[in-house]
Amino acid sequence: MERRLDFEIRHLKRALGEIIPYSIKNKTPILKWEYFDKKIEIPFRWNETKVPAVFESKILLNQKNPTYLSGWFGGESLIKIDEKPYGEINVYHTMIDLTPFCDGKFHNLKIETMPRGLFGKKEEPIFKEAYLIEIDKEIKSVITFTNNVIQLCEETKNKPLVKRLVDLTNDFLYSLNIPHSTSIFISKVKENPTIEYELTTTWSTLDFSTSYEFSLALKKDIIKKFSHYKKEVEKLTKVFPKIGQVYLVGHAHIDYAWLWPVYETKRKIIRTFSNAVQLAKKYPYFIFAQSSAQMYEDIEKDAPEIFEEIKNLVKSGQWEPVGGMWIESDCNIPGIESLIRQFYYGQKYFIRKFGKKSRVCWLPDVFGFSWILPQILKEADIDYFITTKLNWNETNEFPYDICIWKGIDGSEVLYHSFNNDEGGYGGNITPKTVYSTWNNFKQKDLSSFTMVSVGYGDGGGGPTEEMCESYPVLQKLPDVPKVEFSKIEDFCKNLQKEISDKNVPVWDNELYLELHRGTLTSQAKIKKLHKENELLLFEAEVLNALFELNKQNQIDKLWKKILALEFHDIITGSSIKEVYEDAEKVLNKVTYSLNEIINSVPLYEKEKYLTLFNPASFKQKIKFILPEHLNLKFNGRQLDCIKTYDNKYLYTFNEYINPLSLITLEVGENVDYSSFFSYSDNEIENKYIKMKINEDGTFNIYHKTTNKWLFKDKGNILMLYKDIPYFWENWDIDVHHTKSGIQLKANSIEVVETNTLRKVIKVKYKYEETEITQYYIIWNDSDIVDIKTNIDFHHRRCVLKAIFPTNILSRYAKFDLDGGYITRATHQNTNFEKARFEVPGHRWVNLSQYDFGISILNNGKYGHSVINSTIGLTLVKAGIYPDFFADEGKHEFSYAIMPNEKEDILKVIKEAELYNKSIRVLRGKPKVQIPTIKISKDNFKILSFRKIKGSFVLRIVETTGSSGDVKISINNMNLNKAFLTNNLEEIKKELKIKDNSIQIKFKPFKIYTFLFE
Repeated sequence: MERRLDFEIRHLKRALGEIIPYSIKNKTPILKWEYFDKKIEIPFRWNETKVPAVFESKILLNQKNPTYLSGWFGGESLIKIDEKPYGEINVYHTMIDLTPFCDGKFHNLKIETMPRGLFGKKEEPIFKEAYLIEIDKEIKSVITFTNNVIQLCEETKNKPLVKRLVDLTNDFLYSLNIPHSTSIFISKVKENPTIEYELTTTWSTLDFSTSYEFSLALKKDIIKKFSHYKKEVEKLTKVFPKIGQVYLVGHAHIDYAWLWPVYETKRKIIRTFSNAVQLAKKYPYFIFAQSSAQMYEDIEKDAPEIFEEIKNLVKSGQWEPVGGMWIESDCNIPGIESLIRQFYYGQKYFIRKFGKKSRVCWLPDVFGFSWILPQILKEADIDYFITTKLNWNETNEFPYDICIWKGIDGSEVLYHSFNNDEGGYGGNITPKTVYSTWNNFKQKDLSSFTMVSVGYGDGGGGPTEEMCESYPVLQKLPDVPKVEFSKIEDFCKNLQKEISDKNVPVWDNELYLELHRGTLTSQAKIKKLHKENELLLFEAEVLNALFELNKQNQIDKLWKKILALEFHDIITGSSIKEVYEDAEKVLNKVTYSLNEIINSVPLYEKEKYLTLFNPASFKQKIKFILPEHLNLKFNGRQLDCIKTYDNKYLYTFNEYINPLSLITLEVGENVDYSSFFSYSDNEIENKYIKMKINEDGTFNIYHKTTNKWLFKDKGNILMLYKDIPYFWENWDIDVHHTKSGIQLKANSIEVVETNTLRKVIKVKYKYEETEITQYYIIWNDSDIVDIKTNIDFHHRRCVLKAIFPTNILSRYAKFDLDGGYITRATHQNTNFEKARFEVPGHRWVNLSQYDFGISILNNGKYGHSVINSTIGLTLVKAGIYPDFFADEGKHEFSYAIMPNEKEDILKVIKEAELYNKSIRVLRGKPKVQIPTIKISKDNFKILSFRKIKGSFVLRIVETTGSSGDVKISINNMNLNKAFLTNNLEEIKKELKIKDNSIQIKFKPFKIYTFLFE
């Protein structure tokens, strides 16, 4: 009689369990412990508010046998031997090898424990047990090999092979003379994990004493019979040869913050890196890859001895710093210069500490990738891009595991993805991981191999000893794909060679993740503060360079603080509340420091003069607000001044300030200012537009130049939608959320300011506990309607959007990428287009037909939708996990509506820049002339201007998709040499200087970095 194979496999697992107790030679409890220098008895409940808990013991390690530490201390635990970090004990790493310390001497054992498990799960703060365990390595290897054979039987689709392996394994296990006499059997039963159920679920709990003695004859019998069994299994590789190959790399994906705060991440880093170092020292074939210069900087500071060992392993080829980034950042929300700096600071750190750059961008878990990224990678000397995240798409399967990803400017990188059913990028070295990775690999016609990263992440401690022990076993088993440890960069180079003569598909677009769309809006306050700091960093660097303040080192440190917060679970809004409480403090401190730098510009006669600085890439009309009334003159002519509705003073003058330039105003004796008066009217107009405001707070705008109304009946419809994602609360916006919308209607509308410069209408909404106040601002000299918005939000599981049903007929809309734009379909012809119901954009979105268009500008929102002719701007997204009160409370931001005649995208780009980079007012006037930058074409955006080591660095980007010649001049500066560089400021070629100017041919959407000496 034959049983079903799945029953046979279950039987084999239980039969193998009877050998497991014989792998333990001895198990000695460690009884003498101190808790913060006080003697304790275990089990011991400790104070979870005093963390990490510190336990210490003196242990004697003899020289005879391999010895391990096992125990449970009440949570994730860092193990220190003689005061040095050595490894981690957690649910995946239950034992740690102390054999290197088995010298017959006493050693100090220190345990540092947090009362948390994986994914931030709270653990009972109870020190339950601790043991020194002597392991029989030969018996352990029998168990490892046989266990992998059984797993192979579970995973392979080759039934004849399964039958052969089941028969061989059955024969081997049945042939063993494992004692079954009651007295011996019960002395081993507690160490047999396969019968835990039988011991713990009876009415009366069974408890037996354990003996670790067994005869040498039994061991010899096991080893002898195993040797025969092993040979027979390995012979099957001739009959059932291996198919395919999977390269392995050890890895631990550590979220820099998520369900725990950053300070706990720093402990996770020490625990995980310590484990990886010990595995590398024990197993010569083991290779570990780790990204994020920030994490290396952390461990360099917190555990310098581990960092030194990492540096040695990098030299020997067993440790690979990968990614080239400061942190594994989000790639939708950070601006283009932030993404450039991720690689600039990351690669510079790798060069400085490890002697080489990374060639691979490693972002396995990031929520979609901007189209500007390939160019940034290439300009940072990165040729390869690896992610697994597109496997998470909820609607459409991304078609490729291998392709050329072409960026907005035409730059190309080699894309690779892998799909492992057993933990994704946190795989195992098991038949299941290897089979599923190979079977899921889509493009076996292009490559005979793929890869997978192995190791438990997020505090799981990375790879385990069991994984490393299984590696040589898998190499010798039949059918299962070949496995080989490899550095990620070596894998990519081999892949490049493999596909060099093949027709590799090209993906010429963004890599849009059909999931986690709510991360474009969640935790909006942090996103707004981050965006403001990006702008302040730009200003501080420019002024530091222009005035030679010598504060670039300080600015670099502030940059790194901002870059760390761009981690893909921080800036996206998908972490716990403690993360955002800490992030807000960091952002406010950075804001303060940057303003200090900006205000340290050496200006004089501060009572008599004001200096205006234009931080924008385009000339800007003089217009600014101060909290005080002053009599200001420019070249002897009086500035206009009015008192605003909020008791500030608005100054204007019909002159322009050039990009990154200054002008000086004289402060005279006070004179009268214009005041405002109110009147009631539902129509307001200037020479460009007429605005009709409806009773519900919505409005329509008539554009006089084109003789068109912007909206179908009305726009700025505030809609509150119920949003119940199927799983990922603060990450996702449910695909069906628009079925539940409630239009908010104004409770009051009043004109609060009107004068010769502008009109301001205050519109108030109150719906249940949420209050919204909007100020519609119409300037006398502009066709833009500004909407200043204050929200006190008190709803859960809701999304608030501003909806604009336009009168535009266009199948495509343009969205700002901060360095160029992307065109997306507005129709929903396919499932791919339907899945893009919420998409990223930076400071503007534009919908245009041939003769007319509409843009929505903003100063800190990233979630947009354009479906058919309706534009949506997502204002608030309030989920309940992992921060139950995400986005609860006050929000301040602005957005604006701008009509355009024809498809004038350059006007949109300029106005969005000016909308976000208003004039900076400084007290005093400069004593000396400062350099001025002039770019002959106005389709360029200045990304940065800074001074480093006596040289000046200017970075610009073409924004409209144009090509041609451009001349760049820097006046009031002696230019000796000029170079074109990459984003790392490594010289590509020298440029000719003529009349303090350089000239280059430019290409669409290209980034250019220049170094001037």
